[in-house]
Amino acid sequence: MIDLKSKTSPRKRRRTCWDRLKLRRFESRRRGQADLATSAVTQLLALFAMIFGGMPLVPNIPMPVPYTPPSLSPGDAYRRGVAGRLGVPSRYVDIVLAQGTVPYPVLFDHIRRGGKSRDDAMSLLRQRAPACCQEWLDYVRDWGLWSQLMLCYVRDGLDEDTDVRLLKSTLAWLDVQNSEDGVPGPVGAGASATPGNGPDKSEPDDDPKPPKP
Repeated sequence: MIDLKSKTSPRKRRRTCWDRLKLRRFESRRRGQADLATSAVTQLLALFAMIFGGMPLVPNIPMPVPYTPPSLSPGDAYRRGVAGRLGVPSRYVDIVLAQGTVPYPVLFDHIRRGGKSRDDAMSLLRQRAPACCQEWLDYVRDWGLWSQLMLCYVRDGLDEDTDVRLLKSTLAWLDVQNSEDGVPGPVGAGASATPGNGPDKSEPDDDPKPPKP
């Protein structure tokens, strides 16, 4: 009787030490490849964390820095305090303390210069000039008529001479403001003509006529 089982099923080979060594090598290589892949992923993650971790999520927008004026020196602070008590610009503190007032030559020189010096000088000129000149000085300032104002300064005269010219300029300006056509001229030049007030005219009947035949 033939044993079919013995012919169809191969004989199971017994594993040797060589087989166990090859299996151990294979498992070691497989673990090494897995460790290598894990190490590469870990390094990439660390690289991404280093790059993107240092970048802000919102871009830095420069914030406007408010202007802070420089602190005043003790001398400037003192001058400003004295100027406030005297009611004059700080540039005139020394002159006012020494002379009691700012002379006309200084004021008109600063008016001629223009800028902040002119503004400060005009504020004091309105205080020194005759009171009735205030409106005219405001008119000069508003319309920039500085050349007309400079004509009022008498260089080699007294302060009273400059005051007289300021008064005359004010009166001339008031005459222009009060005239009907706004143009200065002789008295009555702007008055409107009314019937009966004009020069006499000869009537037609008064003309000489030829004698009748």
